[in-house]
Amino acid sequence: MEPRDTLLVVDDTADLAALLRDVLTGAGHRVLVARSVDSALQILAAFRVQLVLTAAVRPAEDTGNSWAELDRLAHAARQTPLLLYAGDDPERYAAYAAHGLAACLAKPLDLDAVVALVGTLLSDDGQRLSVAHGSATAMQG
Repeated sequence: MEPRDTLLVVDDTADLAALLRDVLTGAGHRVLVARSVDSALQILAAFRVQLVLTAAVRPAEDTGNSWAELDRLAHAARQTPLLLYAGDDPERYAAYAAHGLAACLAKPLDLDAVVALVGTLLSDDGQRLSVAHGSATAMQG
């Protein structure tokens, strides 16, 4: 099967990044993995990516400023939608929709829901999804 879309998974946890890569590759996508925002920026400069899946990434300097890292990632991704997954309450990320956040899922991730949400995001031209815990609803972007 020829991969349909190129996705980028950005996660500093190797096991979760590998699991998402395997599940999404099995769903027919080409999946690139970055373990940091710096690596993600290099990948975004080299490849055309249709969707970025990212954890609430910690900065390399461990300043604790995940917002700054999301800003860096969103700026580099430009018009590429971001799907964020977070261990804390995803509702706190709702304000980030203006910066390219298409959807947010809470950990632990339901892998079937991730695959379905990725499919929805890739099929909806210009649509953005609201913050969700297990499902998502479309909102105008």
